Amino acid sequence: MAIVRRIEQTTKYLPGLLALAAAVWLVFPFIKLDQADYARANILVYRLAIGITILVVMLGKMGFDIFFPQGMARKVSNLKSVIFIIFGVLILAFVVFIIIQAGSLFMGSYPQTTDYNF
Repeated sequence: MAIVRRIEQTTKYLPGLLALAAAVWLVFPFIKLDQADYARANILVYRLAIGITILVVMLGKMGFDIFFPQGMARKVSNLKSVIFIIFGVLILAFVVFIIIQAGSLFMGSYPQTTDYNF
């Protein structure tokens, strides 16, 4: 009986863990982006969009589970609430990091006005 319950608990969280692993794999190339990645820019943009979409959907599902728990008598643990806030801040920080990184990469590759011979 205990083994069946443990298997049920494991399979309960497995889809979420797989989705989180897929999202991390999709956004992983953006941790360190350099000019060599320009050739793969189309693929990387799609990977980033899909990865961030998965993360935002997971954040929304987590928020829905926290703010609207099934069963009115169920109390949501404080740990879930703290994890929700941390997860949201991490997603926001990652998006800001990507925007700053893309801006610095653009500014580094932008030709200077002194490079033009008028």
